[in-house]
Amino acid sequence: MSWNKKEVQRWFRILHRDIGYLAVGITLVYVLSGFFLSHKNIFSASKTETFSVVFPEKLNGESFFNYWSSNISLKLNHYKETDDNIQFFIEGGTGYYNKSNGETTYEIYKERPVITFLNQLHNNQKSGWIYIADIYAVILAFLAISGLFMVNGKNGFLNRGLWLMIVGIIIVLLFVFLK
Repeated sequence: MSWNKKEVQRWFRILHRDIGYLAVGITLVYVLSGFFLSHKNIFSASKTETFSVVFPEKLNGESFFNYWSSNISLKLNHYKETDDNIQFFIEGGTGYYNKSNGETTYEIYKERPVITFLNQLHNNQKSGWIYIADIYAVILAFLAISGLFMVNGKNGFLNRGLWLMIVGIIIVLLFVFLK
C-alpha cells in the first residue's frame, strides 16, 4: 500500500481526533490540580481547625499530660515545658497551654483527600504516575506535531502556523528570562 499525502493527512486526522479525546481527560485532571496548586491559599490540601479550652492553672508537664489524657480524646504525643507555658504535640496537630491562666489552644490539621491526591499527581508524587506523565507528554507531542500537517493552504503550517508557533516559543522564553 502506497501512502500519498491525502492518506497520511486522513490518518493524522483520525489519530489526532481519537488521541485528542484521551488527552482531554488527562488535561482536565491537570487543569484542576494545577488550579488547586496555584491557589493554595484558597484550596489548601489541609484544613486547620482551632480549639480553645480552659484547664486548671499552674499545671506542670506531668499534671498537664494527665489532665489532658483524662479530659480530651486526642492523643497527646509529647510536650515541651517552660516556666510560663507548655507547648504540646497531639496526633494531627499542636497547641499551647498558658500556665498562668489555664488557657489552652490547639490546632488540628485535617487533610482534604481529593485536593491532596490531585496535588500529588500534579507534583508527580504518586507511585507509577511518572509513566502516565511520560505517556501524556508523548501524546501532547504527537498532537502538536500531527496538528502541523492537518491544514493546507494559507492557514497551513508553513504559512500561518510557523509564525504562531514561533510566537508561542517566544512567549515562553520571555516568561523565563523576564521573571
